[in-house]
Amino acid sequence: MKTEDIEKIHAAGLITGEQRDQIIAYFGLKDEGGKFLVIISFVGAVLIAAGITLLISAHWDEIPRGLKIAIGLALMLGAHGGGWWLREVQGVYRKTGEALQFVGSALFLANIALVGQIYHLESRTPDAFLLWLVGIAALPWLLRSKAQLVLVLAAFCTWFGCEINQRDSLIYLGNESQVLAYSLLGLIFLGAGYWLRRTTFAEFASPFEKTGVFGLLFFAYPLTWAGFMSWGHDDTNICSWLLPALAAVGILSTASGIRNLPALNPQWRWTWGGALAAAAGLLCAAFFAPQERGYYWIAHMDGSNTVATIALFVFCLLQIQVGLQQRSRFLVNVGVTFIGLDMISAYFGLFGTMALTGAMFVVIGVFLILFGVFLEKKRRKFIRQIKTTIAETA
Repeated sequence: MKTEDIEKIHAAGLITGEQRDQIIAYFGLKDEGGKFLVIISFVGAVLIAAGITLLISAHWDEIPRGLKIAIGLALMLGAHGGGWWLREVQGVYRKTGEALQFVGSALFLANIALVGQIYHLESRTPDAFLLWLVGIAALPWLLRSKAQLVLVLAAFCTWFGCEINQRDSLIYLGNESQVLAYSLLGLIFLGAGYWLRRTTFAEFASPFEKTGVFGLLFFAYPLTWAGFMSWGHDDTNICSWLLPALAAVGILSTASGIRNLPALNPQWRWTWGGALAAAAGLLCAAFFAPQERGYYWIAHMDGSNTVATIALFVFCLLQIQVGLQQRSRFLVNVGVTFIGLDMISAYFGLFGTMALTGAMFVVIGVFLILFGVFLEKKRRKFIRQIKTTIAETA
């Protein structure tokens, strides 16, 4: 039995996406050849698109405007058409077809840029990415393609990042505080992933959740850097309602979707939900906190940095425990990684001499090793419990 066999059963509608993932995980099925084909297909498709683009660019001035647009549309529609034929008509080279459709969606952005360049259209940069996003937003759901979903998320994040840096935007931030918006956006993605778990698109939950958790921690991490939280509030163009709105949406999405985590008992659902809500509240509060630089705690860290460092450490510990209960290596690994990064920030913020910093590195390194051994024992214990439960119910 191979992974592709389970995929065919899932495609036929005989099992759900969750059941497919459970079967693959239980039997330890791997499709190394399929992964290799996916990589080769995506690299090959990108090279073909890049090669055609270079060939066209070499004769750009001699090509009439109408022909330029026709070539761009032909490449985009040809990529989508070829991908559809391979995935749905042939039904054999599904990953190769998915790669072609991915390139087709990327070429849509190239066509937007092409039209703007040919006719010298002057517009806001975020509007071009918004048009691209609107044009491909439905494709992941119509094609049931994770690759398209990743591209849509990338398009949305690119538009969002450009929009909040556009000075005439209604959601303009434009300074270091924008990392708070990105972190809260990650929280919203996490809540969306929880919601998708109980829908017909359950296979899309994982990309949302992984992107959300990583984005939440990655963009919250700079708050632990001494001196980072120094943005001003005197710019009248700064949007003051964006962060509270994002925090509210993040809290609502995660609080309502957390019930879709069956591996967590009610106590841990409340705990994890409370941790996510607290994270949203602290991120929002960090924006409005006074940015006076005269008072420091130990060495170079001020009160806000200290609160952020402690909060990140506690949050990651809770995340690791949740990851163990959900049997999620990703949650555990990301949690451990950011605990280490958090401690590094604390070292440089709290201790000034090389001797003290070196001593703390040694102490904390020993702690991380012992902590890793503890987590590995917990993981193996959970795996044994899972196998025992499955054997008893079989």
